[in-house]
Amino acid sequence: MPSKGKSKAKASKGPSKPSTSSTIDPPAPFTRPSRKLDEFLTKLSKQHIYITHIDSKPEDFKKKIFMVPVLMNLLIMAGIFWRIRTIGPFYMKMCSSLMGRFNETTIDTNSIPWQDSVREVLRRTGIFMIDLLIYVFIWPWPRDFFAGRAIGNPVTWRFIVGFRDKEIVVRRSRRWDLNIGNVLDEDSEGSRLAMDNVRKAVDPIWMSERTGYLMLNREWDLDWKAMIQATKLVDKKTISLDDFKTTVLIHHDDFGWMAIESASAGGSAKEEEGRRKIIAFKDELTAIGKENLFFRWIELVQFESSGPDGFGPEQQRKTMAKAKEMFEAQGVDFDEFWKKIGGMEGMPGMDES
Repeated sequence: MPSKGKSKAKASKGPSKPSTSSTIDPPAPFTRPSRKLDEFLTKLSKQHIYITHIDSKPEDFKKKIFMVPVLMNLLIMAGIFWRIRTIGPFYMKMCSSLMGRFNETTIDTNSIPWQDSVREVLRRTGIFMIDLLIYVFIWPWPRDFFAGRAIGNPVTWRFIVGFRDKEIVVRRSRRWDLNIGNVLDEDSEGSRLAMDNVRKAVDPIWMSERTGYLMLNREWDLDWKAMIQATKLVDKKTISLDDFKTTVLIHHDDFGWMAIESASAGGSAKEEEGRRKIIAFKDELTAIGKENLFFRWIELVQFESSGPDGFGPEQQRKTMAKAKEMFEAQGVDFDEFWKKIGGMEGMPGMDES
């Protein structure tokens, strides 16, 4: 994070419009984004934080994942249309009755007991409430899925982009970004919130376990329009696909668009290498059908490192001996396995001298 002497600049919260970037470089860990991204950046809102990355999950896997929300939203729409078809005539008759045309929905309070009138009013109130809840809470799901406009929608994105082995994913911060204030002020609660949310969002282990579509959560939206625009720029060869590697983009009044590449966003280069090693470790065990060893390894290291004597070199050697027994009990050559993924150097907690 930057020094406190540079923390008086204000973060931009104004509407998106082209602006001339300052000639002064932003403080670390921020850098200037690649000039190749200039055309893409003009299409982003300055009010939000963005994360770009390349989704390398297999095309068939992405198709299967996408079919789940498609089928779910089609079922919801079918249920809503069925509800409209069955309840629609009732509402039409109610409106007709309100206009003075007598029908079976008309309540003649002078000829029926008041208890029956109250019961009928409560019944109709229940019907109205059910339909109101459907309209307010359920209808927006298929509406936004098939026809959302503010940041686009998944159907338009898939219709234009299709399914690819390598896809550009653009995440956009949700409403929590309204409270971050000056992101360069390392002592502010808002800055810490922003950096915490960013670190979680770019964690390599978390990202390796899901395709882009599954990264929607309470902190981040997917910006479908930005994803379409980025893909079009790559298809036109205006920008390279590699320019959308894992990068955090934040706008600031004094510095314009600022970037943090994945190693800085997630921690030090050493921490990034450790995460990469863990991913390789897990993937290699999964490939040989021994994924359970990964979780047993994590449990073993966590248990041994939490002991009262710390986790110094001697304790690490004892842990490695236990791990070797655990691996070889399942037919995995411990020493050959580590050679295959490049050794233990860089593994968190396993590289102390």
